Amino acid sequence: MLNGCKADSKAERPAADSVTALDSVAQTGDNKAEDKKAEESAVKESATKKNTAEETAAGESAGESSGQPPETEEGITVIGEFARLSAEEGNWKGLTTEEKLEDFDFLYQTLKENYPYWNLAERTQNIDLEEQYRICREKIKNSETDMQLFTNIQGFVGPCGGIGHLQLVVENWADDYSNLDGISEDLLPLMRKISDAYANDTSVAAYEKIEKSFQKAWEKVQAYYEEQGMSDLLQSDPGSMAQEDETGDTILLDSGETDNLLYGSIEEGKTAYIKIRFFDMDYYEEDRKILTGLYEKYSDYENVIFDLTDNGGGGMPYFDDLIMAPNIDHTCTADTYQFVKNGSYNRKFMDFSEYKPVSEVPELPRLNQEDLSGLDLFVADTYKVEPSGEKKALKGKLWMLVNENVYSSSEYAAMFTKATGFATLVERTTGGDGIGSEPLPIVLKNSGLIVRYSPVYGTTPDGAGSEEFGTEPDILSPEGESPLETCLKAIG
Repeated sequence: MLNGCKADSKAERPAADSVTALDSVAQTGDNKAEDKKAEESAVKESATKKNTAEETAAGESAGESSGQPPETEEGITVIGEFARLSAEEGNWKGLTTEEKLEDFDFLYQTLKENYPYWNLAERTQNIDLEEQYRICREKIKNSETDMQLFTNIQGFVGPCGGIGHLQLVVENWADDYSNLDGISEDLLPLMRKISDAYANDTSVAAYEKIEKSFQKAWEKVQAYYEEQGMSDLLQSDPGSMAQEDETGDTILLDSGETDNLLYGSIEEGKTAYIKIRFFDMDYYEEDRKILTGLYEKYSDYENVIFDLTDNGGGGMPYFDDLIMAPNIDHTCTADTYQFVKNGSYNRKFMDFSEYKPVSEVPELPRLNQEDLSGLDLFVADTYKVEPSGEKKALKGKLWMLVNENVYSSSEYAAMFTKATGFATLVERTTGGDGIGSEPLPIVLKNSGLIVRYSPVYGTTPDGAGSEEFGTEPDILSPEGESPLETCLKAIG
């Protein structure tokens, strides 16, 4: 089972490929400029405020659709500037109203029939998706540019807060899905279909032009804040992110750092530290070599800390192959349940031959019955990781630092770790959605726009939804204390 092996590893990077980035805006008071550390977790966090359908509709207030305030004299957003682009700048195809509505209606119907988190999104985000659809559709009827279709699609999916990876894709991901090296045989059919969907000519051409429009809109936002004397509140580049001081006051001895890793000894011979920023499959081979060397170096250390805080995910094989498999001496398993809607779009990508009707699901005490009412099929699934060597590479006690920004395949790592006792989890409850499948792309044939969603509603053996509840750590950090500080206190 694969969760985000390609697209997620791209989307988690702070770049122009997220609507959260498009909504980034410098503001005064308690509303700070929002940047994304990890795509899914940032979108989820930005939508925790209650939003009504009117408040989150696209158009002039499109920025609100991802939790941002409307554009006022105090601030403007990139996505708001998208909506105001002229016909020359805001059209990539010159779509007719009928073509826009056809795309939007197809999106709505596809999500209604296939997106398993419809009820969860409405319940937890306090939204009415039927009403949201009606409002945005009316705006599309009166839209003048292709980009206004874009902003209204965001007005529809944005209020869901990224639940179940629901996201309007805003950058060409064809290249990210083109390389299927290393994908297991059982996953290749699915990944080929997903790769082909992202590589369709209409979408590739559309996103090439959208990225140019993004740059123009960003330049307008930059100019606005420079004129207001607030340019220091803006990122110099929409895709940049300053790496926070990840170890606080803790000094690493003999340390090293790459784009994806930070490592060193906290106390020589006793405690080692390895920070992994993403489970990005692009780093897989490079990190394999580095981690193998670190495991040899830290083999006899009493404690090794894996820091996954703010890791938004990537590819599940990264965790399985590079972290867990070298450091276990027996096969580890974790039981889950996976629920789906039996929609035709899901069936284009997935094989449900082993799934059963939800009427046959056993008693699961924590399974939300409202969510279950919107699901059709389920399967019991077991995740399994086998040791890659005859003995553990690391002989000492393993610790794993997590927080609410741990999402997707890094949430899977936390879930698997908790279920198997692979390491001691330290910090706050994770962000969720670690049980499931690669998000599926919905390609809108007229515009070329793509919206993706996770087709699987995953739960633990007692029915607790991974998306909603995440994974609770073994040791909670007190308020104001970093997970690393908590961990070091526990080590003593």
